[in-house]
Amino acid sequence: MKNPLPMLALVALPFLGFAGNAHALAQNATSHKYFDENGALVGQDIRLCSALSYHAGNTHTAYLITEETNCIGNPGLDYIVPNTIITSYTLPGFLSISTACGVAECEHAGVAEPSRLLDKGWTWTNP
Repeated sequence: MKNPLPMLALVALPFLGFAGNAHALAQNATSHKYFDENGALVGQDIRLCSALSYHAGNTHTAYLITEETNCIGNPGLDYIVPNTIITSYTLPGFLSISTACGVAECEHAGVAEPSRLLDKGWTWTNP
């Protein structure tokens, strides 16, 4: 009786390249909310603690708000706007952070991770 193991190995070989995508867990969950030069919210990209990433709208502008939370429980993020998870922002000169947060629905301190803005008419993709 022949050994079926070599034949099985030849049959299985083409399938070895079809292993699922591996995602390392993220250290920080991050959201970037993008504005145009007129102060309109135009897009968002987000990376969750699960390392899943999404983006929608125009994510190629110079003006944005960055929000972050720590995924692994280590402190160390510096929040620059009180009672928020904002770590940085660059906005047009006439646009205050409080006005921008009203439009961009900035997350309050204490949330586990930023959330996607689902009510803006954008199509979300997972790159």
